[in-house]
Amino acid sequence: MNPKLLLVDFENVQQVDLARLDDTFEIIIFVGASQKSIPIELVTTAQKLGSRIEWQRVDAHGSNALDFFIACQLGRALEKSPHLQCIVLSKDKGFDPLLRHLIKSGLKCRRLNSLLELDPKTTTQPEEPNYKRVIEVLSKSDKKSRPRKRKTLSQHISSIFQKKLQQAEVDRIIDILFANKMISETNGAITYEF
Repeated sequence: MNPKLLLVDFENVQQVDLARLDDTFEIIIFVGASQKSIPIELVTTAQKLGSRIEWQRVDAHGSNALDFFIACQLGRALEKSPHLQCIVLSKDKGFDPLLRHLIKSGLKCRRLNSLLELDPKTTTQPEEPNYKRVIEVLSKSDKKSRPRKRKTLSQHISSIFQKKLQQAEVDRIIDILFANKMISETNGAITYEF
């Protein structure tokens, strides 16, 4: 059994479906100083994990404050257990140079935009009608005029379907876009890879 550590950048990723994780995972969720609430569904699922989950409140402000706490914890964990597989759940590509360095050193690390990426079946669903429609509409628009923030992308997707989609479905489409590497996010700005 290969132990895994999931480090969650909760400032950056609020869609955290802990039910997707098997018993090999330990989880640390990093919550920013300005975050005042956590969805009850996440708390309820987290309680079932008992000692396998830890919450870290980062009482610091700044554009990358929480990221530095995650990087520090990542280093501590790998120093203590070099065989550990570490996964950073964040849409922020700023972690990638550090993770590449650790991988070159022989350590097992990677970054996920969404937990959907843990399930290979999810990333091979481009036939799904709503997802396909979003790709079609975004592909036809000029790259410079595409939404640059997650909030505006969410609003744009909602408008594609005349606001008839539930917000959870809009969020799921965005997560699949991340999982399929169609979009990425750095410091709150979305980049399109198509």
